[in-house]
Amino acid sequence: MHLGQYVATARLHRAHSAEQLELNDDAPRNVVDSAAHWAYSSIRPSAWHRAFAPEAQALNAMLRAALDTQGRTCAAALAFVGGVAVALDTQPAAGVRAVETFAALAHRVHDPLSLSMCVDVAAQLHSPRQLAELLAGSSGVLPALAGPLLDARSADLIVEIIYAPATRFVDVQRTALIVHATAVEMLIARGDAELLRVVPMLRVVDAVLTRFFADHHDPRRDDLWPVLVDCLACLYLAVLSHGRDALPDAFRSACATAVSYAGGNPQALFAMQPCLLSQPGDVGPNRSAVVLFYLDFFEHLAPRLPHHVLAQWVVPLAARYAAPAVLEYPGPAWFESAHALILSVLESPNNAALAAELVPWYSDLVLELYEDRRISADLLRIAYTAAVRATKGLALAWDRVALLLNAADQHMGKREGVRGEVLAARRRELLLAVAELLVAVPMELLPQLMHELRSRMCDENGAMRKAVVDHCQELVLARADVARKPALSLWVWQLRADILCITPKI
Repeated sequence: MHLGQYVATARLHRAHSAEQLELNDDAPRNVVDSAAHWAYSSIRPSAWHRAFAPEAQALNAMLRAALDTQGRTCAAALAFVGGVAVALDTQPAAGVRAVETFAALAHRVHDPLSLSMCVDVAAQLHSPRQLAELLAGSSGVLPALAGPLLDARSADLIVEIIYAPATRFVDVQRTALIVHATAVEMLIARGDAELLRVVPMLRVVDAVLTRFFADHHDPRRDDLWPVLVDCLACLYLAVLSHGRDALPDAFRSACATAVSYAGGNPQALFAMQPCLLSQPGDVGPNRSAVVLFYLDFFEHLAPRLPHHVLAQWVVPLAARYAAPAVLEYPGPAWFESAHALILSVLESPNNAALAAELVPWYSDLVLELYEDRRISADLLRIAYTAAVRATKGLALAWDRVALLLNAADQHMGKREGVRGEVLAARRRELLLAVAELLVAVPMELLPQLMHELRSRMCDENGAMRKAVVDHCQELVLARADVARKPALSLWVWQLRADILCITPKI
């Protein structure tokens, strides 16, 4: 390659020298005449073209000779032509097709040394797009670059080839399979790989998703989608080892594109990762990040998935990791992500039938977790409110409200000593959770809920009354919809006047 650069540079230097000699023959002797001379020479045929003509003929003759090489000498010719292309990139020379010749030779040579030359040449060109478009027609260049040669420099060329219009889908599919196989090997061998290895793979996956899943329509891509998603899952452990705040942009972009595509085959993901069907205690340390990725991934994908996929695959996965026993394993993030996934299913408007089936089980689960001090009061309020909001039937909705009211009543009793303070604190948290349901229950149940809550506040001390009333007022101002806000506003006003003996200022 250095020889090609030297030859091309020497030819350019010789042409420039000849041009300078021709211009110096009639060069003016003062500044005014010099300016007029250069203005005139810019509109007449340049001396550069006349001086470079024989040098261009010589370079073209060398390029034609390089195209005629066969066997082992072809790699040497490829390096020579690459050097010529790099040298001519800074000084375009009309009539010398060095990049085209280099791409034609690259189509015939697919050994690692020649492919590394392609990467070196592309890295030194001002814009590798022309070379990438010329290499896109070759059936072996793109998959070969995605193998052991994949690094930050080769990723630039691979991304350009993927975006090239002439790139064939079968080559992209082979490339994705190679990257996926490498990601699986990294996960098995050493999950906390360096980002220097992970980021190029993420860039390739992101490019494939953007090229074929953002605005491209190809029926064959449905089989490719699970491969790309699972590649992200296998690389998640390496990404997490550097912290969630250090997520590469390529990872965020790839995940967003993968979630936005609704035509994928989620069942294939479970077939590629048997750990998703295993119990939490049977998941190895490397696969723990894979499970965590899919819990987070399905959380965003849930509104797009059909009922049968959620019921058969996704919800059972979330249920296994939302159980209290999961907290005994070194993976508390599983527990949080599983509950976030269930809440996503409950809040999805397209899964009303499935949400109604989940409400009794999930509301019992979160209340049990709260009683066992496995979750905080904040999570209880969020989860229980989502469960009641997802309930369409009045009977089931009030049954869930009554369950929470009974739990609050069980913490009534004498308030003396440490145990009394604990009971009072727990009752206060449960009454605040009941108050949250004012913005979640169906409108038909709102008067009954307001009555039950008011009757219980009459039995409490002043501090607890004020805390509940203040919380209800915040709910009315921030989260109540237009239909229930007038009734709730009047109810809170009456609470302050009657129970707190405070007359609100009008």
